[in-house]
Amino acid sequence: MKVKTRIITLLAVLAILGTLVAVAAVPASAAGSITSLSATTGPVGTPVTISVSGFLGNVTLYTYWDGALITTVPSTVVASGGAATFGIVVPASTYGNHTIKVTDGISSPTQNFFVVPKVVVTSPTTLSGPVGSSITVQGTGFNASVGGYVKIDTGNATLGNLTLATVGLTDLTGGFTVTAAVPPLTSGAHNIWGKDLAGANSTANMASFTVTPSVAVSPLSGLAGSTVTISGNGWPAGGNVTLTFAGAPWTWVIAQSNGQLAASKATPPGALVGVNQIVATRGTFTASTTFTVVSRALVLTPSSGPRNTQVLLTGANMFAASGNYIPAGQLKFGGFAWNTGNISIDSTGVISPTTLYVPTANTVTAGVNTVTATDIHGVIATGMFTITTPTIAINPTTGPAGTTVVVTGTGWVTNTVVNNVVTISLTSVSTAKVVATQTVTPDATGAIAATITVPTASAPGAYTVGAADTNNNTSPAATFTIPGAAITVTPNTGAATTSVSLSGTGFLGYFPVTIKIGTYTLTSQALTTASGTFSYAFTVPGLAPGVQVILATDGTNTATSFFTLTAGQVGIGTQLAGISTQLVRVWTYGNGTWYMYDPADLAGSNLASLNPGDGFWIDVNADCTLIYGAHSYTLSAGWNLKGWQ
Repeated sequence: MKVKTRIITLLAVLAILGTLVAVAAVPASAAGSITSLSATTGPVGTPVTISVSGFLGNVTLYTYWDGALITTVPSTVVASGGAATFGIVVPASTYGNHTIKVTDGISSPTQNFFVVPKVVVTSPTTLSGPVGSSITVQGTGFNASVGGYVKIDTGNATLGNLTLATVGLTDLTGGFTVTAAVPPLTSGAHNIWGKDLAGANSTANMASFTVTPSVAVSPLSGLAGSTVTISGNGWPAGGNVTLTFAGAPWTWVIAQSNGQLAASKATPPGALVGVNQIVATRGTFTASTTFTVVSRALVLTPSSGPRNTQVLLTGANMFAASGNYIPAGQLKFGGFAWNTGNISIDSTGVISPTTLYVPTANTVTAGVNTVTATDIHGVIATGMFTITTPTIAINPTTGPAGTTVVVTGTGWVTNTVVNNVVTISLTSVSTAKVVATQTVTPDATGAIAATITVPTASAPGAYTVGAADTNNNTSPAATFTIPGAAITVTPNTGAATTSVSLSGTGFLGYFPVTIKIGTYTLTSQALTTASGTFSYAFTVPGLAPGVQVILATDGTNTATSFFTLTAGQVGIGTQLAGISTQLVRVWTYGNGTWYMYDPADLAGSNLASLNPGDGFWIDVNADCTLIYGAHSYTLSAGWNLKGWQ
């Protein structure tokens, strides 16, 4: 029993000692506290700076909002020397008090923060827009799960405030988002706030939205002078809003107390066809829209044709009044006055049918031309007329001088309407000189058909064939080509004395042509035909073997070809063929032997050929000239000593 009693006593002593040790482990100075908050009330999103002290040194602190861990700035807070300063942002929370707790796991001081309501405009980001545009408002810090509404002030105390949108229910953190259309308000900044059905409101934290002015017309298009309805919103109440049309003063409208515009006005009667800008202005406020002026139909029949085409002009929808008319010069074709006298308009605005002729002046360009008619009240009707360009074609398009060219064409002014003559011209491109002309009268369809002959003396090259009438209508030119000079040699190879036929084209008509082969000029000339062609025959002289150039020229035009002279000894009969009727006998001496050629005694002749460098005695019965190869030998009646070349 004594042993058991001693064990129990020992355990009691150990328990007391353990308690004393635990108490000694907690210093009395480790009681942390929140010394200050930079703000104790504010809306969701408010940045709050927290200062703490009294914590253990160098311990990590954690911050809780209503018991939930919250992010701090910096993200890790260390109590250096037991103190720290850091920040938080008020999270999404309901209206009323909320607890901020800072703890190191041992000490956990708290402070209260009172959340108040706030609204902001999240769209549009410009925080501005016209009446009718969409606006999105976000609310925070209201009571949870209750209904409410969003208000916007009218900017006019007599009208009070307008409900911008209703809130079905706020979420569990007292937040909501609503989208609505901007109601009819005057221009400028307007306050927006929210209130829930439990009594919380954001009048201390309102949003601002600037209403911008707008203007519109209806319809968006119509005739010049037609009436349109002018509407608009967002203008300063009770003042004149001035409007311009296409940059010119137009009208004014008084803005109503809610900033709206409402009026009916006639567009300017002289407004130009097309999109016109309308600008509304009141002080520094401005807005714009557009109105498209559609054309009053000015009908031109036909609507296309060459200059001096007869046209019937009709139209309607002009100013409807007795005595209205289009003054002389106020019907314009391509910007130039067209009518020389007044054109009447009846009391219903219909233009009296009028016959005119398309202007012939070159100042009026080919292609699409705008035609406008302006009556004495400034009303404008518009039409279009296309001045077309006549065309021609030629056949053939190439050939020698003297060729007859057929010229056809379409699109000319018909001679049944106005007297019209088309002149066709053939012009040298190189000299710019007209070498031939022809005239023709268009038929009832505006077609032409004629011929023009290329003069026989025309040089090779390009020529233009053009056509122009007495009404300044001109066709694009066609091109006729006279080929350059050319010769053909048949055959184009052979030995000396070969008979050659030479034909040529592209030379001057009725003109002599000189012909050379190599350096040798043939004694006779070829004569061309009227079209510049020729045919000529000659015998190839005794030139050196190889390629020899054959050249033909009339002094203006030159053509060349080639003849290949083959090797081989030429007989004396061939060499002296040019004086065959005057030749009596030929003697020469060589290697101790006399050689003779007598055309009357071929059996007794032993001289076969005349070799270059040798000397020969040539007996002729009359004065004559021997031409062979590129050389000429003048011979007198009797014996002649000549060196053969």
